[in-house]
Amino acid sequence: MERPAGFWIRFLAYVIDQIIIGIPIFIIQFMVSFLFAAGVAAADSFMTENQFNISFLVFGVIPILVSSFVISILYFSLLTASKMQGTLGKALLGLKVVNEDGGRISIGQAFGRAFAYIISKLILYIGFIMGAFGEKKTLHDIMCSTRVVYK
Repeated sequence: MERPAGFWIRFLAYVIDQIIIGIPIFIIQFMVSFLFAAGVAAADSFMTENQFNISFLVFGVIPILVSSFVISILYFSLLTASKMQGTLGKALLGLKVVNEDGGRISIGQAFGRAFAYIISKLILYIGFIMGAFGEKKTLHDIMCSTRVVYK
């Protein structure tokens, strides 16, 4: 059986991944903000404060949130299900994600694991912190029958 990865190395891989996915998300945020600001400047004299707030929500906040969500889910699930068996952060640190038998996880497990990340985050990151105790498994690993191990 392969040696399970500890909390701190997994944390470092997660930080690396957040930096990697933060770049395209930042570019999208910048473009959406720029386009929204240009649109507001053109229509400024025609908008009430209420119309501005609704426009900001519909054309600013929602596109940024949706694109951030899509980028994150695709990044974490597609790379984890690939031959690489993990994200770029995990690969850089010599880690991989495996199923309970030590094999490559399915695309369904990978997407499930990516969505389970959200649950781990929503409960104040306790789902991640669980990896520091016991069998080195996080909530999303338990939910999706996966493990993170050294290559």
